[in-house]
Formats: sequence, C-alpha cells, structure tokens
Amino acid sequence: MELRIFQIIVPVLVSGFIINLILKYRKGDASIYELILGGIFWFSVSFFALFPDAISNKIAKIFGIKSNVNAIIFFCIGLIFFFQFKLYSLYKKQQREITELTRKIALKEKE
Repeated sequence: MELRIFQIIVPVLVSGFIINLILKYRKGDASIYELILGGIFWFSVSFFALFPDAISNKIAKIFGIKSNVNAIIFFCIGLIFFFQFKLYSLYKKQQREITELTRKIALKEKE
C-alpha cells in the first residue's frame, strides 16, 4: 500500500479537531451528543483518508455503481441533502418556539 501525503495530513488535522471537541465538552460548550456525533464524524473522515480505495469501492459495490468516484459523489450528495433537511427541521422548530414565546409575552403584557 502506497502512503500518500493526505493520508498523513488528514489524521493529524482530525486529531486536532477531536481534541478541540473534547475541550469544548469539558468547558460545557458542547453536549455529550455533540461530542459523540462529532467524534464519529471525525474518526470516519480519518478512516476514509487512511483507506480511500477500499471504502470507496465498498460504497460503489453497495450502491451498484461501477465507478468508485461516482459512488462517493452520490453518497456525499445524499449526506448533504440529509443534513440540509435536518437544518431545515431545526429552523422550523426554532420558528415555532419563537412564535410561542412571542404569544406568551404579548398575553403577559396585555394583562
């Protein structure tokens, strides 16, 4: 297996991001949920950087796509749509909470 430069740089950078996550958690700026999800994400990025061909070929085989590069592109587009949907859901929830809070304040001021 030939070791490429990004296979060294990415895990080093990921280590810094994980340390940053742990420090945020210790300060109380991040929840345990954020720590776990962030850790899983960054470990996945590092793992993918270390074994890019094996993982991309496996994803291509799962989706039935011949080219591993195309499989990664489709997979990433799917992830982007998923995260966009999650962000939109959080936005709508926040809008409902703001509306409810505004109504409560208006009723309280009327009294």
